[in-house]
Amino acid sequence: MKNIFTQLKQRQVFKVATIYAVSAWPLIQIADLAVPALGLPDSVMTLLLKIFIAGFPVSLIFAWLFNFTAHGIVRADDQDNAADDNAKKVNILTTFAVAGALLIAVLVTLASQLMVDNQVTINETAASPAIIPQPPSINKSAAINNKTSIAILPFVPFSSDPEDEYFADGMVEELLNLLAKIPDLQVAARTSSFTYKGVTSKSIVEIGKELNVDTILEGSIRKNDTSNKIRVTAQLIKVSTGEHLWSETYDREYRDIFQIQDDIARAVVDKMKITLLGNTATSPFVVGTENVDAMVEYGKGQKELSHRTVPAIKKALTHFRQAITEDPNYARAYVGIADSNVLLALYGSMSELQARTAAQAAVNKALSLNENLGEAYASKGLLLTGADNEKAELAFKRAIELNPNYAMAYMWYGTLRREQGEIASAHQLFEQAFELDPRSPVAAYNVAWCYYQAGSEAKAMDLFSQIVGNDPYYPGAYNLVGDILRNRGRLDESVAMYQRALKVDPVNKNAVQGLLLANMDMNNIEASEFWFSYLEQNPSLLSSTETVFMRARFYAAQGALEQAITYLGQVKSSAGNHGMDLYVQGEVAFYQQNYRAAVNAFEALKNAQMRNKNAFYHLVEGQAALHLAFAYKQLQQPDKMAALLTEFTLFLQQSVNKMANNPGYYYNMAAIKALQNEEEDMLAFFQGAIDAGWVQVWNAKIDPIFKPLKNNQQFAQMIAKVDAELAEMRAKLKEESKR
Repeated sequence: MKNIFTQLKQRQVFKVATIYAVSAWPLIQIADLAVPALGLPDSVMTLLLKIFIAGFPVSLIFAWLFNFTAHGIVRADDQDNAADDNAKKVNILTTFAVAGALLIAVLVTLASQLMVDNQVTINETAASPAIIPQPPSINKSAAINNKTSIAILPFVPFSSDPEDEYFADGMVEELLNLLAKIPDLQVAARTSSFTYKGVTSKSIVEIGKELNVDTILEGSIRKNDTSNKIRVTAQLIKVSTGEHLWSETYDREYRDIFQIQDDIARAVVDKMKITLLGNTATSPFVVGTENVDAMVEYGKGQKELSHRTVPAIKKALTHFRQAITEDPNYARAYVGIADSNVLLALYGSMSELQARTAAQAAVNKALSLNENLGEAYASKGLLLTGADNEKAELAFKRAIELNPNYAMAYMWYGTLRREQGEIASAHQLFEQAFELDPRSPVAAYNVAWCYYQAGSEAKAMDLFSQIVGNDPYYPGAYNLVGDILRNRGRLDESVAMYQRALKVDPVNKNAVQGLLLANMDMNNIEASEFWFSYLEQNPSLLSSTETVFMRARFYAAQGALEQAITYLGQVKSSAGNHGMDLYVQGEVAFYQQNYRAAVNAFEALKNAQMRNKNAFYHLVEGQAALHLAFAYKQLQQPDKMAALLTEFTLFLQQSVNKMANNPGYYYNMAAIKALQNEEEDMLAFFQGAIDAGWVQVWNAKIDPIFKPLKNNQQFAQMIAKVDAELAEMRAKLKEESKR
């Protein structure tokens, strides 16, 4: 045993093992950072780890057989047993050799993967460098916008009367509305500030850092029932130091509550502007209402609206309507009514026509009462989105001009830009909304969506945890993770997340849609029928058009094209959504092999999107563009097909989906190569889609683009492999349902 130990030491086995371990660890850390930065799949890291693990015993065998000496590498048996005359040089040579070999392994692996990834440019028109929008930074400082930032925490009522608490909340609401109109001041939104109501476990400094603001305004209210007087104390605190910048106490009569509110609001704002922004003149302060009951109802409505569940939105609508009953001239309450109706349609409990009619009337009333109400213009933009995007954009810009601190204006404007295919612009707007309302689950959801679209799924999941921590009853967070998992082909896991969303909100439209899509893709017919039955039991959950569209997709997933076409032909979009009508007409004609009609419909759709040509390629994940190209091919119009595919390829090359290793990118590229009769490249891209998580085998089976590959053995094996994975998922879910 002693002799073996001596041999191991003499043959440098221990030395090589130590150097190998010490060198491998930092290289793994570097690779872990480099792989996502280069847009490479996670499998690259797995491959590197396997290489390092396999290389370890190889390095030990090499060390047993050969030794590093001052004169080079020699067989261990030939080396003089005497101590080397230059041990330091030997150690350096050994270290360089081992570390160098590992470094070469890392570089070769990364380079080879990049070469594989760069195959997308083979035989394609050279594209200009892609401009890939980066995900926004959650912790972006307000100083970047050169704005001083503030959050107003709910004032603490020191009395047993619940009305005092409502008064305190209403006063903070008015302060927020006034401050929000100051262009050079960034104000944390009500949703974020009010999450700290009743929180005593955190210091002001901690809260300020979480809200990412420079200053905090807090206060208290004490009512004396005997003397009918009220004392309000307010103080302004610098977050970075905890220093009190200003404080004041107001002792007033309680008999004129709104005059008190007005005076306090003016005084507090004046003091803050002197301290924060210099001696600028106070802008006119317009009180929203002078009816305490209306103010209270409005505050309750805003609280419910922030949850974004159907039951909560219905409660919010009731409170806003009650506020109007108390004060028919309360403009902000009309905005609340408009928003509630739109959101009820969005989340599936109200028909779009009914919601749009009620919301339009409420917005018109709000603007007639206050033509400078930024919130009303934001709601107007939301109503116009999809129907008249140019007017919607003007409305959003006017809303931001009037109220630069209204987070929803940026959020809804971002949604419009996203639907137009302007992803970078949408990212920026979502980020601005999140800065203004960092505790809002809706704002956080949109930023998480940005991370997801940019390929930073880990960051999206981290933000999901934050959303659930702030509001575990927000279903959008679970739906987001469900969408991520479904897109990556982890359908069984996505089902679990959608079911969690549905548990929080039993009539959540997006959750039911997600469950239907996941089970359709999984070819889980029984489960799909169950969720269709769920829709029948909750008829207001989806519109009749949405349900018919889902039925068409269900039959298409089963390969029953005739039934799918029948249902698809019954899809009627809402008024003003001409684009949806053209898409449906094109798809029906396409699958009926009426390619002339398909070209007419798709070309009309493409021309309708001329203001933003990317919107056409963004539509239905590129399916409209691919089917138009196929129709050109069938009509013997190769030049038109080539031009369209060149433009679509350029769009895909510049798309965030390429950088994100998104399966949709590879699938679309595979379809393009199939149309170009480049079978080898097509198979490579198709395998890339499968590796990235593509599982919609039903789509490839019914799409005539892939029909020429029907007898290709390699293509058939790929499809069979995915079918086997789907069968495993179905079996897993069936087994879990028995527990």
